[in-house]
Amino acid sequence: MSRIAQEIRESMFGFAVNGTGEPAAHFRFGENFIGFQGHFPGQKVLPGVCQVQCVQTVLETWKGKTVRLREIVSAKYVLPVLPGDEIACRCLDVKEGTGLTSLRAVITRGDEKISDFRLKVILVPPEPA
Repeated sequence: MSRIAQEIRESMFGFAVNGTGEPAAHFRFGENFIGFQGHFPGQKVLPGVCQVQCVQTVLETWKGKTVRLREIVSAKYVLPVLPGDEIACRCLDVKEGTGLTSLRAVITRGDEKISDFRLKVILVPPEPA
């Protein structure tokens, strides 16, 4: 697992699956989070790629499988995420197909929408021990 993926996983808390079977979790990234390095100098902002990795982390926790991004169908970034912000990531409309899973994910901060994604991923079963 990459260092950035590991730090994102360590920043996750409050994982749950709601009554309609949709997984969600919260994330909080401190000042020293690796994703803030150089993005942007003088104004730390969580990169979009880290937000996509949050979605993958929620899915991996839910499914117990490795998630490999196949395609970003759409990505809309509305507001920045700054150090210390608590964000929530919800995975919606998860549809598992033959080899490919499609979903919509929304990241929010309180009642504010931060970003909205439509992704296609591959779920890879864990290797036998």
